[in-house]
Amino acid sequence: MFFGIDLNQLFTFPFKDAESRKYFLIGCLVALAGFIVPLLPYFVLYGYSVRIAKQIMNDEAPHMVPWDDWEGMFKDGAKMFGIRIIYSLPIFIIMIPLFIAMSTMPILTSTMSSSEMDAFFPIFMVIFFGAMCLIIPISLPLAVIIPAAEIYVVDKNEFAAGFRIREWWAILRANISGFIAAFAIYYISSMVLTVALQVVIATLIFACLLPFVLPAIVMYSLLIMYTTIAQAYKGGKEKLAQSEIVEATTA
Repeated sequence: MFFGIDLNQLFTFPFKDAESRKYFLIGCLVALAGFIVPLLPYFVLYGYSVRIAKQIMNDEAPHMVPWDDWEGMFKDGAKMFGIRIIYSLPIFIIMIPLFIAMSTMPILTSTMSSSEMDAFFPIFMVIFFGAMCLIIPISLPLAVIIPAAEIYVVDKNEFAAGFRIREWWAILRANISGFIAAFAIYYISSMVLTVALQVVIATLIFACLLPFVLPAIVMYSLLIMYTTIAQAYKGGKEKLAQSEIVEATTA
């Protein structure tokens, strides 16, 4: 157990039995479609992850479920994706100057003299490192905060609930260590999967498996992320309820 999270159950439930593996394979096919059709398949993947997250909040062990009610999964996934995009806007805004500088640099450098290049390059580096110095400190807290808003939307089944910051912030604050632990688990598992992917790419024999491995990594990562977040959220609700009871009895 790690901060109340059963790691063995967390990492193995998508492959627990033949039925689970079948549903995981369907998810991989949906993820594969996401490399062909922009965004829409990912809404369904997010929606399926919502169904797993609801199991945690209903005191159930996480388990793979049939891929039915595609419309409902699409709607739930669109809500989650929308919340994530809106709360990530500060990062997107900061990245705009960086994207502009990087996209125009090849055009500008092709027409510059060596002296102009010497003047332009320091300006580009200032923009680049300045953007990084802002993005990193903002992105790390957002990686912990955004999931709380997302799962609150799942809990209330209402998109607007994600913007009732005071309500979900109380849950986040009650179990901030659990949310940080959830982020750490997801981040470390993502790093391990990234290394595995690099090995696949670097190995000529296995490189042909990339179209199958990459969708599997996407599917597995989403399941791990929202399962851990749901457990942190559930722990936060329980701690908040306990603290409210203590306050009521001592008042």
